[in-house]
Amino acid sequence: MDGACAFVSLLPLQTDGEGNDMVCTYLIILGILLLVLYISLFIYNRLVVGKKVRQHPCKYCGHMVNAVSQCCSAPVEERFMAGRCSKCGKSTRTVCATCKRELY
Repeated sequence: MDGACAFVSLLPLQTDGEGNDMVCTYLIILGILLLVLYISLFIYNRLVVGKKVRQHPCKYCGHMVNAVSQCCSAPVEERFMAGRCSKCGKSTRTVCATCKRELY
């Protein structure tokens, strides 16, 4: 730990007239920018990319098919390891639109 403190103290850091460390301010600004970028990409993924219809390969019929719900045969809003029926809103399993067998 003392070696790390000695290394940081030997770095030529930019300080203002009163002796305050400006590197800390730059790191805080950088951290805030990265946090804003992460939150904006997370919201974009949830609102835009999550609504697009994705096709999946069916291992039974061999085609790229849309996923439909097992309960209503309606399109599925897919989330990570879960699907929600767009018609009734229940959590459901995803099935192939052509052969009606489970995709996963």
